[in-house]
Amino acid sequence: MEKINRRNALGVVARWSAASFIPFSWLLEGCAEDSNPSLLNHEYQSLLAVIVEIILPETPSSPGAKEANVQHFIGLIVEDCYELERKDRIIIGLNQLLSSGFLDLTAEKQYDIIAQLDEEVNSTTSTTPSYFKDIKSLTQWGYFSSKIGIMQGLRYNPIPGSYKGCVPYTNEIAWY
Repeated sequence: MEKINRRNALGVVARWSAASFIPFSWLLEGCAEDSNPSLLNHEYQSLLAVIVEIILPETPSSPGAKEANVQHFIGLIVEDCYELERKDRIIIGLNQLLSSGFLDLTAEKQYDIIAQLDEEVNSTTSTTPSYFKDIKSLTQWGYFSSKIGIMQGLRYNPIPGSYKGCVPYTNEIAWY
């Protein structure tokens, strides 16, 4: 057994004191069930994939929003950037769709429900904020800022050439 001197005793006391300040609750946080649902789980992602594909579907000339993984973009933005009230509004709206069996409906009925939500959002009498408006704007933002949306959804020209300030509009598709 080693002889204890004052220096060793103070070192032991200092280590134990420092260890007592470490919060060990963070070790158990991974074990606790999260009461706040995440938009990054499989159920929400499959629902969002259907919704974004209805909002921006695949066409013969460009892929749809689902292929651009816009549903993941929406999940990340809502999880990381939205305040809790807005995030909860989106989750409540998506839960209403899930509980009504939206994923089990035919594609035509799913389209009809999304069209009805879009009409409600765009009506002039609507005064309450809607989760669908957020999802629709995030879908457009995510798609047109993705590589697929820029390269195939828009008229991408890596070398645009000279600037021409006054050019008549000829009903062509937009650059952005």
